[in-house]
Amino acid sequence: MPVEVILPKVDMDMETGTIEAWHVKEGDLVRQGDTIFEIGTNKAVMEVEAPASGAIRNIMTETGVPISVGTPVAWIYLDGEAGNKPPEPAATAAPVAAVASRPRTSALAATEAPAFATASGLRATPLARRIARQHALDLGTVAGTGPRGRIGEIDVRRHLDQRSRCAPAEQARSAPTPIASTSEGRLQPFSAIRRIVASRLSQSMSTAPHFYLTSEIEMSAARDLLGRLAARHERIGAPKPSITVLIARIAARVLRDHPVINASAEGEATRFHERINIGIAMERDGDLVVPVLRDAGSMDMPAMTREFARLRDGMARRTLTPAELGGGTFTISNLGMYGVDSFTAIINPPQGAILAVGRTVDKPVGRDSQIVLRPMANFTLSSDHRIVDGVAAARFMADLREALESPEVLL
Repeated sequence: MPVEVILPKVDMDMETGTIEAWHVKEGDLVRQGDTIFEIGTNKAVMEVEAPASGAIRNIMTETGVPISVGTPVAWIYLDGEAGNKPPEPAATAAPVAAVASRPRTSALAATEAPAFATASGLRATPLARRIARQHALDLGTVAGTGPRGRIGEIDVRRHLDQRSRCAPAEQARSAPTPIASTSEGRLQPFSAIRRIVASRLSQSMSTAPHFYLTSEIEMSAARDLLGRLAARHERIGAPKPSITVLIARIAARVLRDHPVINASAEGEATRFHERINIGIAMERDGDLVVPVLRDAGSMDMPAMTREFARLRDGMARRTLTPAELGGGTFTISNLGMYGVDSFTAIINPPQGAILAVGRTVDKPVGRDSQIVLRPMANFTLSSDHRIVDGVAAARFMADLREALESPEVLL
């Protein structure tokens, strides 16, 4: 029996996902385990594998449209099976168990009915319905070619094309003349990751009232400690620590004493997190990715350096799972390596704060009635004023300054 490929559930709180790209086309022969499409969630983009071997047919070709978990998106016909029409529900095969979910996810086989059938029995994709509404088209006049007669985007557009060719010439002549676009340059659609980032950060700016505190902190002691840690890590076989990891280690320690900074907004309440999970903003091919150092408050420097290296490698290889990208309680974004002096960051919702780190540069400062050069860096804390007050943020910044200027006290 043909195997129904459905949109899999790859995260606990996932209700919908989007197909970002198909890796196969109608009629292709696939083997079990082959990557057949990419699915986008509100956290990541993941590859989905074929649950069986055979010819893939009746592909839901629309991409970038939210689809309910469990919705059929294709069928795999085994050897010798006819594939002109999708099978009736009663003829579907027994469910096939998921093969693997990390780092790739497996498509599931299922027998449940599609989620987008209407009460009248008409089956159509959300995109097909939207296009039909825009053109005042009765979907009941459209023949669906998808699984079990589902009407897709292609069906609607084909029907509209036929209707326009049959319309009277007078109607065609009276149609408004399209206005030529005056836009210049290249228009590039958002990538899947960019859409996720745009959605989350727009949500943050529209719902969380931000305020910002900036401190200029001397980095002499932190820089010296980093040099000694590098020698120690070399002896024990740990990766060389970076300034970002050292800041994360110190921030995790300071956060223990400031639970309101390690908190999230949840409806009309504040969620105080017992665990300190620090997200580190990273860049991959122009996209923003934030893997999470879990239980950062209980890690020592070698352990944190190893975990940071593992996450950075997974980010580069695109093997991070949604679990490794979610659950952060506080975020650090360091742009100092790009020569940025200071900046303000947008809070990663639902977290309550994010720390932006600028470059370290030698500056003249006053010490013991003398003007001397010291390595200085700007740290800017963005806070959600719904849960963090100015004094609470200022106390955190004061303790962070003290810890960075005397890091061995904490470490």
